[in-house]
Amino acid sequence: MSLQLELDHDRHVQEHLNELTSRTTLVFFLATVFTVGWLTQIDQILNVLLNRLNPCDAGCLNLYDPARWSAVRWMSAAILGIATATPIAFYHGWKFARPGLLPNEQRWVASWFIGGGLILGFAVLTTIGVVFPFLFQTGHQTHESMMLDARYDAVHMLSMAVAVVWTQVIVACALSAMVLAGAFGMLHRETADWWRFRVYGIVLLLLLASLPEYGGFAIILAASAIGIIERGSRRWLRANPPLFNGKKPIMDADGGVRNMLLVDCSCDGAANRIPPNAKSPMAVLPVTTLCHSTKEQEKVIETALSHRLTDVIVSGCTTEPLPDDFKQNCRSIGCKLRGLDMLGLQSYRTLPSPFEITEFELKILSLEDPWSKQSIPNRMYAAVKDQVGIELLLDTRSKENAWGMQLEPQQILVHLDKHTANSVEVHLSSLPIQIRQL
Repeated sequence: MSLQLELDHDRHVQEHLNELTSRTTLVFFLATVFTVGWLTQIDQILNVLLNRLNPCDAGCLNLYDPARWSAVRWMSAAILGIATATPIAFYHGWKFARPGLLPNEQRWVASWFIGGGLILGFAVLTTIGVVFPFLFQTGHQTHESMMLDARYDAVHMLSMAVAVVWTQVIVACALSAMVLAGAFGMLHRETADWWRFRVYGIVLLLLLASLPEYGGFAIILAASAIGIIERGSRRWLRANPPLFNGKKPIMDADGGVRNMLLVDCSCDGAANRIPPNAKSPMAVLPVTTLCHSTKEQEKVIETALSHRLTDVIVSGCTTEPLPDDFKQNCRSIGCKLRGLDMLGLQSYRTLPSPFEITEFELKILSLEDPWSKQSIPNRMYAAVKDQVGIELLLDTRSKENAWGMQLEPQQILVHLDKHTANSVEVHLSSLPIQIRQL
């Protein structure tokens, strides 16, 4: 499957790899430079941090393993260097990924970078500045109440703080990704397993691989992380797809399940909108000018991808005016594209019809796909059985031969083949409407 979006360019994969390599190399180089810079100040920073974490007034901090202290210094400098380079990494990641992202994906990535960074910064500062000092102080008071001589390992205190902060980094990034995906309509009940598999898998991999020395503590952190992410995004994990809320997949004549979308295109004002009170068996997506707007084309493609659509039906035209790139994108994702040509039906009128809702519903119900041709009479009967004053014109001619005809307000034109038109005429003969074949 290959999509060609507006900002994307048809380049060889090696060019993309070269661009990714150059951007990644720059970020790693800057992170290394920042790490060396922080290393010159790391002793003062760790001293301030230990003074904040120290739960006792007298000197109760000890250094039992000087070699590990050196490792903590380097690790702390590396973390600060990476954190300093993170905005640059976000910028280059955005520039690299943006051309291949659909509109909702662009908003999701940008919001994730900004929102996730703010949430992460707040969580880390709160943990180091408030939570850990409180926990260490509570533990120290317990030791004093038991008349114990408190001695604490500075390296172990810092290592535990770093482990928890690292877990917070992963959880904050994962949770913000899930929440923002839900807010933009990308996460719902139908895509929940897709998101769980990828997000939870990455979370488990990062935690268990980066904290091997903590053993059981790492497993507890991983389980807690998954629970927090699941609970925080439950609202969207159980939600119905926003576009298809209340709409069910359609079973076709062969027993297959079809996810169908009706694109209500006004053809830049030339075509009438679908009547608001009309009954549609499929979800409706309003657009203004699908032929000329690449944004709206990408919106339809994105909707087809996220909802696994099998069919897209355009209300206004026959889909012939649509760009070839858009048609190719629909084919590449396995989505069948066709049109109702309501604009052509509208061209037969000079006066508005009081039966525009019925006209639209008959246009939908006369489709031979996904339903069978044999069921058209029954479907049309259900649509007009309560109508009075309609003159139903069953046109069995080619559309070229219908050119120039004019419809009266009470007339509704339906294009059918001869055999189906005969069946419809017989089936609807008991209704108080006029039926005439052309």
